[in-house]
Amino acid sequence: MTLGEKLKQLRQEKGLSQPELAAEAGIEQSYLSKLENDKSLPSNDILRKILAAFQVSLSDFVTDELVQKDMSRLKQIPDVEQLIAQKSQNQFTQRRNFLLAASISIVLAATLFFIGYSKLIFNEYVYHYESIGVVKDDEPADIFSRWERYYFNTGEELPVLQRQKKHKSLSLEMAKRRVTLVQMTPEYKGPSYTETVAGGRRIYKLDNLMSKKIRRPINSWLQVLGVLLFASGIMGFVLERRLFKLN
Repeated sequence: MTLGEKLKQLRQEKGLSQPELAAEAGIEQSYLSKLENDKSLPSNDILRKILAAFQVSLSDFVTDELVQKDMSRLKQIPDVEQLIAQKSQNQFTQRRNFLLAASISIVLAATLFFIGYSKLIFNEYVYHYESIGVVKDDEPADIFSRWERYYFNTGEELPVLQRQKKHKSLSLEMAKRRVTLVQMTPEYKGPSYTETVAGGRRIYKLDNLMSKKIRRPINSWLQVLGVLLFASGIMGFVLERRLFKLN
């Protein structure tokens, strides 16, 4: 649609004759006829008067269809040229933001999928650590497994009955001190680690046979979310070409 065709269309929609519109705009009917037949181009001031008579804003008047058909002539009118430039800038900004959002979606998708696939944050392997009792500060770490050696291989000679009595007493004491605690953790803390507790320390040792793999649904959901975001990002690039066609 050309500028003249647009003026004629609006005049007819408003139910105005050429003399009536010319009178309201303060221009000659012959001049209006030339404008509608694209034989003349209105000045900035004249276009403002015509649009005021139509009670139409410049942004509503300058449609994409009009711009595409009559671009070269429209740019000769300062108000129209400025509006077209503003619309072009706005479209460029929208297009850039659209592409940026699509790109961020793809990057985020790859990150989430990798985290879910690699179990980088939500580990699915649980390590089984076990402590069989509290080791006193002045005792060796392996007191529970080798207490007989530490208490009886001291070079001290005892009568058989006294030795048996002492052995039984110590055996009961060590049995009472054996209170096993287990810690299951997705974090690998080495073959063993020590925690300070009341009365001494607990030494937790890794039990590979009891360690196991568990299913954590969050990793699967992260992968699904990653795929969805990736598809959204690709769709964003496809839609951008359709929504923001260059004029």
